Amino acid sequence: MSAERNLARRDLSDTGELIPAALDAPLLLTHSQTVRLASSGRSAKPSWSAWWLGGVALATFVAGAAYFHPWQLLPSHSLAAEEHAAEPHAVLKTVSIARPAPASSASIVLPATIRPWQTTTLHARVSGYLTAWHRELGSQVKAGELLAEIETPELDQELAEGEALAREADAAAVQAQAERTEAQAELQVAEAQLARVQAEWELAKSQLVRREKLLPRNAISQEEYDTFRRQVEARAADVAAAQSDVARRRTNLETRAAVIQARQAAASSRQANVDRLKELQGFKRITAPFDGVITSRTAEVGMLVTAGKEPLFVVEDLSRVRVQVDVPQTYAMQTTRGVAATVQLPESSVPPIQAEVTRVADSVNVASRTMLAEIELDNTAHSFQPGSYAQVTLAAPQRGTAWTIPTNTLSMRVDGPHVALVTDQNQIEIKRVVLGRDLGDRVVVSDGIRGSERLVVNPSDDLASGTRVQTAQQRQTPAKVAQR
Repeated sequence: MSAERNLARRDLSDTGELIPAALDAPLLLTHSQTVRLASSGRSAKPSWSAWWLGGVALATFVAGAAYFHPWQLLPSHSLAAEEHAAEPHAVLKTVSIARPAPASSASIVLPATIRPWQTTTLHARVSGYLTAWHRELGSQVKAGELLAEIETPELDQELAEGEALAREADAAAVQAQAERTEAQAELQVAEAQLARVQAEWELAKSQLVRREKLLPRNAISQEEYDTFRRQVEARAADVAAAQSDVARRRTNLETRAAVIQARQAAASSRQANVDRLKELQGFKRITAPFDGVITSRTAEVGMLVTAGKEPLFVVEDLSRVRVQVDVPQTYAMQTTRGVAATVQLPESSVPPIQAEVTRVADSVNVASRTMLAEIELDNTAHSFQPGSYAQVTLAAPQRGTAWTIPTNTLSMRVDGPHVALVTDQNQIEIKRVVLGRDLGDRVVVSDGIRGSERLVVNPSDDLASGTRVQTAQQRQTPAKVAQR
């Protein structure tokens, strides 16, 4: 390479140009040098060495350019300036925007079931054979109206036996009453006998006292005195015996009174059994407990009916209905008595009915995590059928500062839901949001927006943060100005 440089210097020196001897950089020919070489080449006959030196110089120039990259020394801002100069002429993407709305109140649609105001299943209270049924399925019945009759021969025999036993108990009670009256009369006789012997005892004592006064004067003999004394002792014994008899008679009278009470209780028990059997006989006639409609009938003539087993009729009161809805635990605290509700039958021509929540259970079911709520509706027009499916729209007030946005402004990505915002500089900003309840065409956003944002409607996947766009209103502005 040094030899080549020396040769180049020597050739250039022939043209009259000075080349520094210490030049270490690649050989670069200026325009004046090139002109001089060209003029000198025309005057002299080119030699093989001149061609060889020219090729070496060209190779050296290419190698130096590849090594130093002189084009990188150009200022970087020039390219940005060119792009910036061309940007006004580029076409910006036009997007439609939507605004958030405050979610101060919202509604929730829940499935519900229509229940009758009253419903009961009629069973036989006594066992027997069904002899007749009088009302058919779907019949309107009144309270107390006869529906079916049951024949109960065993119950009839049991009632007859009970009545006989009751009469026997009544007779025993009457007999005990008579025996008590007899015992009371005997007590009276004993008391009279006691009074008599007491009087005789008192007389004997008085005679003995007189004899005691005559004995010292020898007016009576000792034998006569002893006779009167023994008479007093005998009368005293008679008094004691009479007193014992009176006590026994009184005890017997009290016993008779207790016997009377026992027999009267037995008579009352047997009479109560008779009354019970008569009440059971009353259940041979099955009647409607309230005004309603027979919605089920399984009674057939001749069927064996066992008490409390086979259901015979189902009667429902359809004058009013209960719309029962299971409210999720999330909205249980917000659902109270008086909350506005709309009841609608999806497959019926009945228009939606505005109502209020009549009663709530105030307790969450552990199994389903829902709270039962009821809406009471008038059904005199028979617009509702029990067991039907209904949809109930409950007004559920929102708590906090939540916002609702159209569902077509959401963009679902791997890391969650996002929205595309248009900033004041008309640039796209992708922001993640936290969603709340789905309201159908709108969705509640609990976190991520403040309410003043401009949201891109139907954001495409090619929108990225920093992308410049124009809104539909901005695109229409130049056209309007042009029309003016």
